Order: sequence, then structure tokens, then C-alpha cells
Amino acid sequence: MVITVSPESVIRKLKFDYLKAKTDSHFKSMEVMTLLLSRLQRSQFVVSDLIQEAANQIQRQFRFRYTLIGLRSLSDGLYRYEVMSGMRPDAWASQKTRTYKRTDFELHTQNYSAGELSKQSRVYLEEVNLLGATDMTVLNRPALHGTRRKEEGEALEADFIDTLILGPADDLLGWIEYSGTITNEFAPGIAIKSIEVMAGILSIALVSQGYAIR
Repeated sequence: MVITVSPESVIRKLKFDYLKAKTDSHFKSMEVMTLLLSRLQRSQFVVSDLIQEAANQIQRQFRFRYTLIGLRSLSDGLYRYEVMSGMRPDAWASQKTRTYKRTDFELHTQNYSAGELSKQSRVYLEEVNLLGATDMTVLNRPALHGTRRKEEGEALEADFIDTLILGPADDLLGWIEYSGTITNEFAPGIAIKSIEVMAGILSIALVSQGYAIR
């Protein structure tokens, strides 16, 4: 007896699998990429709107406590935080006044030390980077600072990851900074890689708007 499968049932199954996949974290990260790419297809777009949308989507999809995006200024060449999602207003008010030089993004500087995850991403751990009085003002939940890490995968209050936005010849255009998740875990590897792809999309947008060194 030959069992035949109707074209309708094949389509129905594929559609069901597609809808089911939408709840998967990998699918959600691709949705963010699709959204950013759709913005680039417009004849005109505003950089500040694009990076705000990126910060909102990254923070929401990966359930980070906060996400920040900073860019190199076209006027003085310094790096500043431009947009945020999820940070307390008073912490953001202090954070957005900070400025950085290109050398501040080396893995090991006079003030910070990072662990390299990839060419684009590095992690800053609370135990390695002791905070001063000014640093304490930018913590989202300062009361939780100083708690002891119980597991390798546990993200402390002052832990964060930076993913660099690199242009041609590794020109540093900006960076995406994100905390641990709302369940105090680090971003999983697939999330970090997804954010690196998003950083690449933002790089294309920024270069098109003249942010690269000529």
C-alpha cells in the first residue's frame, strides 16, 4: 500500500515548524538582524534611531539587564555612550558623560583589564576591575555590588561584555556593551556571536554615514 502525502500537509508542517521556531532564542536573534537590515534598505535613516532600536532589541531579546551602544564622535574622535536600554535614569545620566580614547579599548589598560572572548568581544569581570567612587554611580543595582560569585556562569552586578563595532581595516567605530541577563547569567555563546553579526550590520550603516576614517 502506497501512502501519499498531500502538498497541503507538507506546507502545513513546514509552517508549523516555522512558527514553533519563533520561540527559539536563535530565531529571535535572527529577527533582530532582519529588523536592522530592513532599516538599512531605506533611502534615508537616522543613525541615532538605528542604534537605539538595536539596543532595545538586543536587551529585550536576550533578556539583559541593560544594553548600551557607544560611538566615536565625528567632531573630536573620542568615544561616548550614545544610547541605552534598561539602565536606571540616574545611572545613565552619569554613564553618558564618560569619554574614552581608542587606547582605552585595549584588552589591558591602566584602568581596566578584560578577558578576550573573540576578536570582537571581551568580558570585564567585577573581581578584576575594582570600582572607584565614580564607577559606583553607573551601576544599575549598586546594592548588589560586591556579592561573591558562586558559579562560573554567574554574572555579577559589575560584570559586562563589550562587542566592538569594527569598520574597514578594523577601524573602531563604536561598541555594544551588555550586562548579564535578568537571571544573573552571562550571555550564551550564540547570543554573543549574534551580537557580533549585529555589530557588523551597524558597521555598514555607520560607514555609509561617514563614520569611518578616510
